[in-house]
Amino acid sequence: MVLWTSVLSDEGRNIAKRAERAQDAEDYILARELYLKAVAKFREASEISENFNEISILRSLAGYYYNRALKLEKELRTETCGVLQPKKKETPAFDIPDLVRGTGVQESVFEEVLNIAIEISREGREGHAIGTAFIVGDVASVKAKSRQLVLNPFEGHSREKRLITDPETRDNIKEFAQLDGVFIVTADGAVEAAGRYITIDTGMVKLQRGLGTRHSSVAAITLVTRAIGIVVSQSGGVIRIFRDGRIAAIVKP
Repeated sequence: MVLWTSVLSDEGRNIAKRAERAQDAEDYILARELYLKAVAKFREASEISENFNEISILRSLAGYYYNRALKLEKELRTETCGVLQPKKKETPAFDIPDLVRGTGVQESVFEEVLNIAIEISREGREGHAIGTAFIVGDVASVKAKSRQLVLNPFEGHSREKRLITDPETRDNIKEFAQLDGVFIVTADGAVEAAGRYITIDTGMVKLQRGLGTRHSSVAAITLVTRAIGIVVSQSGGVIRIFRDGRIAAIVKP
């Protein structure tokens, strides 16, 4: 019981930190949702705790973050005439047409994958930051230079059910982002695979110190194919976009 209380409390604190980051980024809709999720964790922990002092602290945290969520909701309703609306997505500060030129990847597809990567960076999964990667375009070549680490969760589904514009597919991507390996997405926006392991030699690319095997593998696959790579770093949530074996752009959500 004590261990489970600690787990719930830690999850609540992690979610609250993500909410504060979202609020700092002026994504108030997301911040409000995360504050309420944190409140739920603290309340659940307080209900099963047998320590009076701990219960008092957990209830105080729940009250504090509930008030922050309530304040955000009031501000949002004032600004939008009573209707909560999500923050408009901002266009990244780089030239998307130039980035995708010559790859066959549709601009709209790249933007959708990037938006999903940004959401994963900001939200994580189950209260924890996660890292993942997407390889977009030149699917045949990418598959020839990779293999499945786990059973492909997208195999056997119709193309319509694998489009990244489909809300259910987006939710599945966020869930499967916890798997090792990369996602493979076609140039026109269908998810071909998750949990894919890149098998080519990474020694051909040189990246800055501190970037791990996920970054070097994605850099390498973009060097030998026409694909574009998008990597979400688990540490810090920075998103790096790869083209031709090098970092072409960096996004900090």
